[in-house]
Amino acid sequence: MRLIFVPQYPSRMRYQEWWLSEFPKNLEPYFDEIITIYGYNEEEISQAKPGDFSPIDKAINWECAQIKEYMEMKLYNDDIMFIADLSFPGLFPNILHHKKPSKVFMFCHGTSLNYLDYFQSTRESKSAIERGHYSIADFIFVGSQYHKEKLAWGHKVKVLPLPYPPFRGVYPANKSRSIISVARPNLQKVNLEMEKTVEKHLNLKIERPNKEDLESWETYYKFVSSGRSMLITSSEETFGYQVVDAILNSCVVIAPNKYSYPELLYSGHLYDNEKQLIKMIDNAAYSRMTSGKLKCDREMNAFYENLVYYMRG
Repeated sequence: MRLIFVPQYPSRMRYQEWWLSEFPKNLEPYFDEIITIYGYNEEEISQAKPGDFSPIDKAINWECAQIKEYMEMKLYNDDIMFIADLSFPGLFPNILHHKKPSKVFMFCHGTSLNYLDYFQSTRESKSAIERGHYSIADFIFVGSQYHKEKLAWGHKVKVLPLPYPPFRGVYPANKSRSIISVARPNLQKVNLEMEKTVEKHLNLKIERPNKEDLESWETYYKFVSSGRSMLITSSEETFGYQVVDAILNSCVVIAPNKYSYPELLYSGHLYDNEKQLIKMIDNAAYSRMTSGKLKCDREMNAFYENLVYYMRG
């Protein structure tokens, strides 16, 4: 039995980068052969910049090349396909109307339904296309129950908390920074008013990674490990790898008590209002909180086994 793996454009310093190598490696024991539909030229990927967040032009070219590569393949009766994201940019799944393996599985990370996400100007039409992809797939996987309920597509949507990164907290936990944030500075990920309230209360600045901190996973993890606490003020999240990165580096996470965060964090790390947030910030500042453990630790450790369970039936 072959697995045809269709990865996303591997943006530097994003989960797509390490999914490209980790998925084939971890799924190899379960299949006779794994074929990765690359759709890229190594020189272009090697020149990608860490701040190059999911570049739409490159991602479209990547998927167009994947479509061409796939259409030249010969399929066998028991081939299984796994598409690493049905939504961004979302061109590849359409080819399955014309050439489809015996079973098709897709992961959905965001979708155009997300508040202030990339496809806001074409939200209605893009969402309709994504719902159509649901009908093609045997199962659609999402990272949280929150995301499943948000999509409301039906019984074929299965919750699989995402796998741990291949990087673990191996760097010295020198807590030289009181409070950090690694969120992209946009309206979806940062509530500036709330951040200003916290900064005024603590009489210090929330520190963010600079260009050098984002040069590699090692430098990024060193930055995260230097933080005593990480503040999240997002207005949307369907999983939350920044939470995972923080906990792997003994950094206390303080996040809203909504979206996917309650599925990752225990109640002592979740705030409903400004008063609770300030209390948690104080506790973190005086080391009265520990980073703790992820609520879905067991499921994340068993991600590949659970994925294969659905794939193999």
